[in-house]
Amino acid sequence: MKDIYILGAGGCAREVYFLITQIGQYNIRGFVDITARPGIMVGDQLVEIIGEDDLHQLNGVSLAVGIGNPQINKKLTDIFGEKFDFPNLIHPNVVADFRFISWGRGNIVTANSVFTTDVKIGSFNIFNQTTVGHDAEIGNCNVFNPSVTVSGFVKIGDTNLMGVKSTILESRTVGSNAIVGAAALVVKNVPDSVTVIGVPAVIK
Repeated sequence: MKDIYILGAGGCAREVYFLITQIGQYNIRGFVDITARPGIMVGDQLVEIIGEDDLHQLNGVSLAVGIGNPQINKKLTDIFGEKFDFPNLIHPNVVADFRFISWGRGNIVTANSVFTTDVKIGSFNIFNQTTVGHDAEIGNCNVFNPSVTVSGFVKIGDTNLMGVKSTILESRTVGSNAIVGAAALVVKNVPDSVTVIGVPAVIK
């Protein structure tokens, strides 16, 4: 099995740790934080935390994104993306028409996610129990919190944060660097760098 480290050392990183154990194809070596510090307990395991400087000294290991902040996600994948392998980590029970889905790299897809057909996905996204409809196009470094629904023909840019149980209706567009609030219902296009909340969603 190939060695893998997880970028981040918080709750999202521990969830990615759990995902990787369920996939069963990697030996998790530890977490990566700004600086090395004592390990943390994940279940009954004490897991090492190395610093970013330590990571630069390593070769031949894979990395996984374990950070729930899209901006930090992008910053770190810009730094480490060229040197390290970022595999797509997809839970075995994900429902998807894999014949007609294109993936970038470094995507995290948890259990109970659904991808239908003719979906285009970029890199370094986190999908947590997410449903993505037909002909959707998703960029890079987006974070989809639990139970987000992306309808058919939706286009989503980069580094967006989708709140728990938010819904993007068919054929809408979400720009980049936006926040869609928890349980928001997006019925109109969302421009870059805004926060939308409510039902229907409006700019905050």
